[in-house]
Amino acid sequence: MKAAAQAWGSKTNDRTALKIVLIVLSALIAALFLPSPALAGSNAPQSCDLPPKAPVLVNVTESGAKGDGKTDDTAAIQAAIDTVAGSKGTVFLPDGTYMVAVEREQGLNLKSSMTLKLSRSATIKAMPTKDSHYALLRVAGASNVWITGGTLEGERDQHRGKSGEWGMGLHIGKGAKNITVSGLTSRNMWGDGFYVQDAEDVRFCSVVAENNRRQGMSVIQADGLLVLNSVFKNTHGTRPSAGIDFEPDKESQEIKKVRIERSKFIDNAGPGILVAGKKARVSQMQMTGNLFRGNRAFKVENAPGVAAGICGNRQSSPQVQTSDGFNAYSEPVEIVSLQTACGESGFVLNREKRKKNKKGD
Repeated sequence: MKAAAQAWGSKTNDRTALKIVLIVLSALIAALFLPSPALAGSNAPQSCDLPPKAPVLVNVTESGAKGDGKTDDTAAIQAAIDTVAGSKGTVFLPDGTYMVAVEREQGLNLKSSMTLKLSRSATIKAMPTKDSHYALLRVAGASNVWITGGTLEGERDQHRGKSGEWGMGLHIGKGAKNITVSGLTSRNMWGDGFYVQDAEDVRFCSVVAENNRRQGMSVIQADGLLVLNSVFKNTHGTRPSAGIDFEPDKESQEIKKVRIERSKFIDNAGPGILVAGKKARVSQMQMTGNLFRGNRAFKVENAPGVAAGICGNRQSSPQVQTSDGFNAYSEPVEIVSLQTACGESGFVLNREKRKKNKKGD
């Protein structure tokens, strides 16, 4: 018995030591594939700038917002936004839940040269609607805008309709330029957590998209986009359910100068990152140092050259390791695959999809 116990202890210690060695080795190997100086030279934005020091600070409670999770605070918050618009000032939301109406294209509309700052425990929550299209927070035709902290909460579980998939948390639209979003969570949306179309120089740092119905983020048209140190998880409900979907809607749109770095894509029903260039050009993309778990890493369609900018990523999958012997047991082991070269290398599903011919062609 004593000898058996010693043997058992020896095996357990060996297993523990082996796991430690594998973890350390994985970290060392991963460090080798951190973005190189060449990749860092991308034309995409490189970092998120801090908002300017505010000459004007308006607390939304001063304009009548309650933040009690019951009162419709739409008008009060919009009044605060209108007050600081163009001043480089800041609208501040202290802790609380601020209910915002999204029916009939309501929601909150940010203006140029301003910051919207939410405290860590501040939530802007969409009131239930049957509308298939809405945006809880919108930036369009505006420049030099910062959005920091807090949470955007959707109404997917209280949605009163059954059709559509376009209820967005943050919608960055036509004419938006130099937009920075940091530390913001967007979750439980009927459609996408974040949506970008016809915008220039847009930066997302340390954002979270969680439990959204269609995408964590959709990018339709962009010239300069950064996603850094962010998390996209548990996207499910309607296809394609990707962490991030790069997909122009029509030929006149283009996505270029994109950088996705040190972000996590976890348990999405679709791929972590989907690039679909069937309808228009998608190019100049660098995606490095990202982690994928519980979903396919990359799916690239009709986007020649994109795979060459996919480098140094990791895919993790849990496996159960069972020991032998009378006292058999099992324990989870994390298996990490490292992308050892730029391009497909087992990480990327890259294919061309032919356009369907019209009837009679």
